[in-house]
Amino acid sequence: MTKTANSQKATAEKTFKDAQKTAQDTIEKTVKAAQKTAQDSVKAAQDNVQKAVKEAKGNLDNVVEFSKANYEALVESGNVAAKVAKTVNVDFMANAKKSAEKNASDVKALFAAKSPTEFFKLQTEMFKTRYEDFVAEATKVNEAVTATANEVVEPLKARYEEVATKYKLPLGN
Repeated sequence: MTKTANSQKATAEKTFKDAQKTAQDTIEKTVKAAQKTAQDSVKAAQDNVQKAVKEAKGNLDNVVEFSKANYEALVESGNVAAKVAKTVNVDFMANAKKSAEKNASDVKALFAAKSPTEFFKLQTEMFKTRYEDFVAEATKVNEAVTATANEVVEPLKARYEEVATKYKLPLGN
């Protein structure tokens, strides 16, 4: 019985050692698989973070570019308005000088009149000339204001049309 018991004991020990080895191999494989899965998950998370950062940077670059283009359009519009304001101011001053000179000339002519009839005739001609000058100047100013408004608005309009096209917004007329 000792021999049979020893044989059974040896078989049991061998079976136990084989089971232990199989369990240990299984545990090692499971740990390695878990480590591999964890490493893959960390790598995927890092890749996703890098991708998100890259997209965010690209979006930030787009926002900066968009804002810069808006600023440039605004500056261009302001420069046009300033140039026109300067021109209008120069024209206004020239017209004021011309008008003052004409007033002085007209007053001299009125005082040089030899009769009341001549005085009223000169005065009527002066009023008629002044009215015609006023209408001509008003027309000139109106045309300048219309042209200026179009020039000032053009850079802003072009910028809006670009944005509207890019983002599929309605275009104005």
